[in-house]
Amino acid sequence: MATDNYLYDDAEEEAELEFLRESLEQMDNLADKTTQLLKVFDIRLKNLGRIIAPIYKSTQKLTRLYDNIEITMSSLDDTLLFFNVAKDEADTIRSGPDENELLPYLDSINRLKDASDALKQLDLDSASQSRQEIYELLRIGLGNLSQLFSQWLKQHSGGIDPAAYHSVADVPTFPTDTEKLLSMLATYLNLVNDEVSYDLKLTKTYAGIRTRHLQKSLAQFGDMSNGYIRTNSFDGPLPGQNRYSEAASRSNPSEVRFCTIRNEHWYEPGTSPFAQYTVNIVKLFQAERDLVRRIMPTVISQETFLPTADRPFETYIGTGEKMVSFFLSSPLYEVLQALDVYGYLLENDSVFDSLLSLRQRQHNGMAKLLSRLQLHLSKSFTALISLIRSPFKDDTVPKQTGGVHELVYNTLTFLAYVIVYKDLLTNLFLPLGDGHWNQGSLPDASNVSQYASDPSDGLSIFQHYLRDVVEALSHMIEQGGKQMKRPALQFVFLINNHSYLARALRDAMYAGDEYSQSLGLGDLVGRSALGRSELQIERSRKGYVATWKAVMSSFPAASLSPAEKLNMFNQGLDDMVRSQKTYEIFDSDVRAMLISDATDAVVPGYEAFLRQNNDRSPEFTRAMKYTPRDIQRKIGAMLDD
Repeated sequence: MATDNYLYDDAEEEAELEFLRESLEQMDNLADKTTQLLKVFDIRLKNLGRIIAPIYKSTQKLTRLYDNIEITMSSLDDTLLFFNVAKDEADTIRSGPDENELLPYLDSINRLKDASDALKQLDLDSASQSRQEIYELLRIGLGNLSQLFSQWLKQHSGGIDPAAYHSVADVPTFPTDTEKLLSMLATYLNLVNDEVSYDLKLTKTYAGIRTRHLQKSLAQFGDMSNGYIRTNSFDGPLPGQNRYSEAASRSNPSEVRFCTIRNEHWYEPGTSPFAQYTVNIVKLFQAERDLVRRIMPTVISQETFLPTADRPFETYIGTGEKMVSFFLSSPLYEVLQALDVYGYLLENDSVFDSLLSLRQRQHNGMAKLLSRLQLHLSKSFTALISLIRSPFKDDTVPKQTGGVHELVYNTLTFLAYVIVYKDLLTNLFLPLGDGHWNQGSLPDASNVSQYASDPSDGLSIFQHYLRDVVEALSHMIEQGGKQMKRPALQFVFLINNHSYLARALRDAMYAGDEYSQSLGLGDLVGRSALGRSELQIERSRKGYVATWKAVMSSFPAASLSPAEKLNMFNQGLDDMVRSQKTYEIFDSDVRAMLISDATDAVVPGYEAFLRQNNDRSPEFTRAMKYTPRDIQRKIGAMLDD
């Protein structure tokens, strides 16, 4: 039973395997047929692709053609609209911009510009005619904008007082909103002007308006400079003097003035009208340059600023030339102002250069001012010492009052002011060399001090010059004393003037501050000059005492009676006191010294005479006009006036 079952199972399995084999063969046949069918489809699809390709390409061309037609029609519509832009925008353009709403007007100009660009591409008579209409409207529109630009500029260009403002940042220009509008308008006008090739002259418009503003703002300084020149110029002999033609007179009125008129109004640094002109024109130019940079497009800012500053700068140079010509014929004390102006010009020369990029003509004007001033200054210091060395001519003889001579006063005051410009002068003297003021002259050896301690140092050369001036002044005082007609007057003159010189040196001695290094006249010339003046004073005092003792010259006379001696003494004393009442004593200390010397010279000798002569005769009693106390009071009061 078990065997039969096994046989039955094998037969079934064989039958199943046969069935599977047949099924597989059928599937292989079906797969082959499917493959063949797919190959046929592939071949047919490829054929179909070759057939459809030309049709597809034609469709793409048709699509592009359609699109081009659409674009062309749209462009044609736009182009046709450009023909109407002039008509559409004419009223807006001709009516001008609204100051409070500027953008619509700018949009109209933009549409005109776009239409002009589009019509430019068309070679049609009608397009050319429309472009001409558009160009005319653009000209009107840009002109209206330019007028508005000018109007806004003029609103705040009426001139200011620059001296009222301390720094460049303080100088008023335009309100912020106006400045922004001007900047926007200038930028737009410059851009559109280039694109439409219309000569707007934007820089010329700005320069014309702001040039007048600068000139009006600076006019006061030119007027002050010219007014100063007119007021302080003089020609010919001074009032009350004759015109001398002889060699013995001094023909230069400025020298006569310096020798004979005590100057009471000395120049203070920074007060020159032309120095103020310089400060304020620089301030205004810097403010204007900054304003131009804020308003005008960068590409034209410099070419806008230069013509704006041109005429004001030329006017400034012209005034400077007049000022220098005035200095050339002015008294020596005007050298102080010339020095100050020279310093201001030197200080601001590079500033002008950076502001204006100085053109050759302008640069020559500034260089000429500096050169003329430098030459004048160097000659002036030489002229001063030459004047002191030969001061007395027919028209400059000292007055018979014994007072401080005008030349002494003016020179010492001048030197005190000059020292303020020590740094400037050291630079001026250095290239001229040590002792240049003595070249071409043969000064007395007593008038020349030792050479500069360091001939290569400007300060040493300047100190040498000051020492020579003081030496020459001391010698001039001695010469002046010889011009006095009375012996006592001669010594009073010497004491007065040497004391004035000594005080000027002493008061300025050790004036230097170790921090500021501000040296006085006494510091610069040295103590030896003061010592020499003091020796001269002592020598002159002895001579003055001798003139008073001469009043008692009758006392030793054996041939005269005591009464006659007293009468001669009284007459001599009265004459001496009377004459000295006319003397001018500059200082209370000098006055006290003279009174003391006179009293000491007379009273002790008079007292001794009275002790030696006890004569009580009527003649002697009548002759004894003064007691020693009376003489003391009389001498003490003689210089009160």
